[in-house]
Amino acid sequence: MFTQRQRKILAILKKHQYSVTSDEIARLVGVSSRTIRTEIKNIMPALREDIAKINISTRKGYSLDILNKNEFDKLLEDNVSKTLDSEARTKYIMERLLNNALANQSIKQQDLADELYIGLSTLKANLKEVKEKLKKYDLDIVNYKNQGMQIKGNEARIRYCISDFIFNNSDDTDFYQKLFAGYDLLTVNNIIIKVISSFELVLTDTAVKNLLVHVLIAIKRAGKEHNVMYTLRESREIEQHREYMIATSIFEEIYHQLNIDVATSEIYYLAQHLIASKKYSNVNEETDKYIDQLVNDMLTRVNTIVGINFLHDESLKKWLKVHLEAVIPRIRFQMNIRNEIIDVIKNEYPLAFQIGVIASKVIEEKEHITVNENEIGYIAVHFGAALTRMDIKNDKITKSAIIVCGGGIGTAVLLKAKLNEYFKDLINIVKTIPGYQLKQDDVDSVDLIFSTIPLEQLQKKSSENADKIIYIKNLLNNEEMEIISHKFFNTSDISKTNIERFFRRDCFITNRQFDSKEEILSFITGKLEEKGLIDTETTKSIFEREDASPTEIGNLVAIPHPMVNNTAISSISVMVLNKPIMWVEHHVQVIFLISIAKSEFYLWEPIFLKLFNYLVKQNGIKKMIDNPDYDKFIKDFKREFD
Repeated sequence: MFTQRQRKILAILKKHQYSVTSDEIARLVGVSSRTIRTEIKNIMPALREDIAKINISTRKGYSLDILNKNEFDKLLEDNVSKTLDSEARTKYIMERLLNNALANQSIKQQDLADELYIGLSTLKANLKEVKEKLKKYDLDIVNYKNQGMQIKGNEARIRYCISDFIFNNSDDTDFYQKLFAGYDLLTVNNIIIKVISSFELVLTDTAVKNLLVHVLIAIKRAGKEHNVMYTLRESREIEQHREYMIATSIFEEIYHQLNIDVATSEIYYLAQHLIASKKYSNVNEETDKYIDQLVNDMLTRVNTIVGINFLHDESLKKWLKVHLEAVIPRIRFQMNIRNEIIDVIKNEYPLAFQIGVIASKVIEEKEHITVNENEIGYIAVHFGAALTRMDIKNDKITKSAIIVCGGGIGTAVLLKAKLNEYFKDLINIVKTIPGYQLKQDDVDSVDLIFSTIPLEQLQKKSSENADKIIYIKNLLNNEEMEIISHKFFNTSDISKTNIERFFRRDCFITNRQFDSKEEILSFITGKLEEKGLIDTETTKSIFEREDASPTEIGNLVAIPHPMVNNTAISSISVMVLNKPIMWVEHHVQVIFLISIAKSEFYLWEPIFLKLFNYLVKQNGIKKMIDNPDYDKFIKDFKREFD
């Protein structure tokens, strides 16, 4: 039986592509490196050699070879100890309450405490953490004395919370079967594809999967008489969309084939999600004057704040208009959409994401709503594509290719622009399509297939197919580009900058401890204002940027920065805490507050990416925590520019 700690160690080893030391694992698990070494010794005999193997190197540390992924995941799942750490208990409670919401059941605190083998005081501490997570969905936990606890709130928000949990906490391809046992999932999925195809509605693979989950949630919740309610005005507005007829057809087909009936209000609910799922659209549709003006206002704001003029980029304008046609209705309906590549966008394309935050503020002001980071991410990919187009030359194309994309038109546009940037004289993108529409004829018609989703069936079909298909996991990050470049040609690196000018000795803070990110940001910004490096408006903007989307990037690092910066001096402040604190979703121990003057904004992304590479990929975070010394950091970080 693996303990929860051992499962966490295995999960860390699985996540790291290369070797990781016991010190690094210890920081992430929260124990000593000696304990980690002992735990790994105990884990190794329990791993069957045909499933997985832990490799030990006295110089590099530990690495994991997974020989059978399905069996390995099942092994972890089936061998869970009854003793869970606080983080795992919080997740268990969340899952239990959401499963109960699907089944319309309650659970008493004592019963839940017994399941977790903990006392009521410990459970209440974990429930407090669960309530914090539910807050972002405007939900709460209500305790009925005779029945127990239930999640309480708006029905649509409960459903979104359930779907969000499903997608964010399951790498298991069979999770539909586990959560929706008793339903013919294949038939429902086929009904969705059949209906949207008959209406010639083209959705991404991710959007189809989203719809399947929401259809199943709707069926299960509606079956327990929990329906989403709509006003007459809302109903009439939804009925104006073609998606209303599509939603009607889906539920009619489900009733015809599976004899499952739902209330009429569920048609409006599903229609909303169809509207929200429109990431592909007809680019020839006329956009109204409001959207035209909104796009121009967004581009003008970006130009004013960061000094980058996109106003003459007709391609960016066109795709932003198309995208906003789908975004505005779902924002008005207070709907949420999931962005599966948000971490990639934030970490690999930081400048585009920063511009997306700025542009989204215009939408917030016009619509009097809040644009969440998932929506910001999809807007950012359009700006990412525009940024790469700035360096594109009209060279001769010699190769034809198709982009198969599961993440939406914005992702496809960014992917196309990145391919053009690096392989401009080699590749011509013929078209972009979702995976379920890709046929053998398409593969035969081009030289290359760039896909963000696995195409295992086509690859297995022939060696020729396998040679053509290139699987892109992270929107062409540096590692993926190097692999592809090896076959074509290499791209140039970023030039060296004056490190000491940005990283000042008097802004390198150590031997401090705080309880929250707000305390940390208040302390650092206060020091910077005293030194005249930022003003009060910049401080306000730093907090606004953090509210728009948390700046934690994983591996114990956060990189806060302002949205608007009118100061004339660029600076980067560093704080190394004595021990990690919880930022939002992840623990953070090292903070870099980046404040780049508008006149030098072009340096923002190169510096961010160099920091990200040094801290995360080159494991500089370990050096900084072990030895938080200014001179040592400057010396080590400079090597990134050699």
